[in-house]
Amino acid sequence: MGWTYTPQALADILGVEPSAEVAHAPAFTSVCTDTRILTPGQAFFALSGEHFDGNQFVPAALAKGAAVAVASEAIKGSCIVVDSPLAALQRFATHHRRQYSIPVLAITGSCGKTSAKDFTAAVLAAKYRVAKTRGNLNNDIGCPMSLLGIQPDTNFAVIEMGANHVGEIAQLCTFAAPTEVAVTMVGPSHLEGFGSIEKVAEAKSEIVRALDVSGRFYINADDPWCRAMADSFAGEKVWFGKEGDVSLRDCSFDDSGELRLDIDPVGVLRLPLPVRAQAYNVMLAIAVGLKHGITEFEEPLREACAASTRGRVLRVGPLEILDDTYNANPASMRAALESLAARPGKGRRLAALGGMLELGDTAAKLHYDIGKAAAQCGVDRLYARGPHACDMIEGARQAGLAHAEILEEHAAIAGALYEEARPGDVLLVKGSRGMRMEEVIKALREKYPAPLS
Repeated sequence: MGWTYTPQALADILGVEPSAEVAHAPAFTSVCTDTRILTPGQAFFALSGEHFDGNQFVPAALAKGAAVAVASEAIKGSCIVVDSPLAALQRFATHHRRQYSIPVLAITGSCGKTSAKDFTAAVLAAKYRVAKTRGNLNNDIGCPMSLLGIQPDTNFAVIEMGANHVGEIAQLCTFAAPTEVAVTMVGPSHLEGFGSIEKVAEAKSEIVRALDVSGRFYINADDPWCRAMADSFAGEKVWFGKEGDVSLRDCSFDDSGELRLDIDPVGVLRLPLPVRAQAYNVMLAIAVGLKHGITEFEEPLREACAASTRGRVLRVGPLEILDDTYNANPASMRAALESLAARPGKGRRLAALGGMLELGDTAAKLHYDIGKAAAQCGVDRLYARGPHACDMIEGARQAGLAHAEILEEHAAIAGALYEEARPGDVLLVKGSRGMRMEEVIKALREKYPAPLS
């Protein structure tokens, strides 16, 4: 049985006087912000965006059977009027979270936070009923919606938090009131908003400052920024990394292409992960699990890997493809290139890389450095697209990679790869979300006949 609120109770939580329609409206058991997916009996929050006014959708929401709408304009029907429907959603979620005395783990970081959240939730689900952030809905809308996923039978919540400016994570923590936190790592991401990696670290450290001394901080022992955050934290510290409470003794790909992880104190795990940097997300999940009485790790982690749409290994024609197309920043791009180099087999290493966005004034140099890293990792052919593709190609060529070129169209990249592909070749496809590098893989699939059933 899920939670239930009446529109009258919602109005009381929001501190507004309800209309007669609201006072007599039926209870609701979930919320929605999109009339396209609204189902009868939900509460509709009329959020507005840069290009739309949420109030315009209230009549449609009520016509579809919404129990109540929360809007910034008075509209006929069961409608609660507030100054800001977004602030109202956040206030409601904050109230709801505080009805439950359960552990809430908040996870942030420049790379890996979504995978870390999914791995950790999967491990905990072996013993607990877990509420978690769906996908990567980790902002000032997604975090409240995730908290409203806590049900009366939930006994653990894992909440992902993202940010592109200082102060954002602190705000999310006021909603979530985490009892435990983790920072996966700190790297140069969203520099357009932050300005420097020091500001990135400052923003991520807000999640630690949200804890009191009764809280627990899971620390990446191999990240200097994370270690610095630990210095000022007086509560319980759990370390993971090459040394620590959970430590990585060995990490390599086996002959089948799976990642073999020898982790103290749990032993050897084999997981279908294409990127060695994922070992840190696995260690975090294990560290959390051990603290909460979990003893079995490989099966839930394998299930989480299978369910993930990130970091997959695909077979298309003669190519083994490392599909890491969801997003990219300099740290994750380097990790992916290093994993490309470490894949088993003697085939060539190919890379189709889209630009890394939101890097501000550092973009040209960081793209140059990634091109250089591609050459140093033994990439045989590099195809690049995006605003700073020229810098990436220049870095690659300066480091000795002769076969490096700019191809801006997804279809052109796929065409070049199709002409070049040989049995045994391994291809990395990666770029920022806006580069839509999955279109390269889609175009490649279309060039090879479907397998016979």
